[in-house]
Amino acid sequence: MCIRDRDDPQGIIPGVNPPLRHRALFYWLVLFLLGALWLGRQDYVGQYDRFFQDTSIAQRMLSQKTGQHEAVLATLSALSHPPAPERLFPSLQPAMPQLQGLGYLPDGAWAGSTDEPPGLRAAVEQARTLGRPVVLPLDTARYWLVAPSSWSLLVDARHLVAPADLPAGLANLTLAIGQAPLTLLARQPDPVGPGWPLALAKPLGAASQPFMLHSARTLTPASWPWLPWLLWGLTSALLVAGVTAMRRSRAEARRQQEQARLAAMARLSTLGEMAAGIAHELNQPLTAILAQTRAAQRLLDDEDERPSVRRALLASAEQAKRAADIISRMRALVQPTAPSRREALDPDALVASLRFLREPELARHGIRLTWRNASPGARPLGDRVALEQILHNLVQNAADALVHTAPEGTGTAMATAHPASRGPRPTADAAPDITLEGRLEGDAYVFTVSDNGPGIAPDALARLFTPFYTTRAQGMGLGLALCETLAGAMDGRLAAHNLQPSGACFTLTLPLAKAPV
Repeated sequence: MCIRDRDDPQGIIPGVNPPLRHRALFYWLVLFLLGALWLGRQDYVGQYDRFFQDTSIAQRMLSQKTGQHEAVLATLSALSHPPAPERLFPSLQPAMPQLQGLGYLPDGAWAGSTDEPPGLRAAVEQARTLGRPVVLPLDTARYWLVAPSSWSLLVDARHLVAPADLPAGLANLTLAIGQAPLTLLARQPDPVGPGWPLALAKPLGAASQPFMLHSARTLTPASWPWLPWLLWGLTSALLVAGVTAMRRSRAEARRQQEQARLAAMARLSTLGEMAAGIAHELNQPLTAILAQTRAAQRLLDDEDERPSVRRALLASAEQAKRAADIISRMRALVQPTAPSRREALDPDALVASLRFLREPELARHGIRLTWRNASPGARPLGDRVALEQILHNLVQNAADALVHTAPEGTGTAMATAHPASRGPRPTADAAPDITLEGRLEGDAYVFTVSDNGPGIAPDALARLFTPFYTTRAQGMGLGLALCETLAGAMDGRLAAHNLQPSGACFTLTLPLAKAPV
């Protein structure tokens, strides 16, 4: 039974080669994504390194400023007769803008440029216990730095480093002094939208003021490596296109080689069939000539003419016998014999080779080719080359019929048609279609090649496999005869019938090599 499935995913879309294009697009996508990931990672590593370096610079700058506070307190503690804080503060403040006050607690009495802060005396005791200055926070920005000598500095962290002096690559900086973080830098608004966040925390280097510096930045889409990605996309596309073109060129070369091999084999087979037909046609006339010559030889009674006539007839008989021998030898030489090698064949592999060779030509004419293997595990027994020739010939005949009767706009008309095609034309909305099917039937494997063309004329159906019978203007009528001969040599049979409402179906039955798995 011949079945046409127009929704077969293995069908060929007219004019395109979806598998190759899809594979090329997939390879480019994979290559682009891998390259884009690598470029993105490299860009991220570079930006993180710059972010880390800028944060480290800011941390060192702030650490140097806080270290100055410890140096000032050490200097004041070393003075045996220090000046009054209210007189000393105006001389220190211009060089240290962050310094907001100065104080001293000698003999339990406060002396300073500002009022005594709450908790100062407890801080002095803590500093003497620890043997180093301690911090007495006032708010998020200001703090007293209290030394064991009772000298104290009022520092405003907002003036440690001017924002303009910080690295330009920094976005947001905060310093943890009191209960809430102090904002030193806010160049990137919050929230910034989608992106990749960067964050780093580093303590200041002063032992007495180990405030935690927090640096944050978000890599927004505007900072992503769009230009390298675009250049890589173009480069990878050109690379994949070049490889695809090279593969297509190699595939086309292999296809041409296979087509040349099949064409040569077909020419030799056609020559053999032609020689066999000529031998068959000429053998009877030659036999008659030989018989008549011998009869004339016996009927000659004239004694005078008998020697010369006898010699002529003998020569004629010898030449006739020689011609008969030559023709017999030619016929024996070209007579098809059983295939030299029979093996279990994979129908899927055979059809894959067929489609590889026929896809470009069929697509140019708008013809869809579908394949259905109803018995995947079954293996026909036969000769690979002979089976390939049969299938190629049947598909070519179906394609000729479809191209000749293709609806307008689906293909280019040709002068050839299906052998003896005289049936009605297909409807205008019927897409040209060739369907191959393989299936198991009992102890045999059956190939069917069907089309939705005009079909075969009833009067030609009975003579379809007769050598030298053709309805083509330039045909020799040997293609189907050769296919039948090759099928018979493999212990198979080839048959044909029409489909309803239109189309033809050829059935090739071959012995089964083994049961389906």
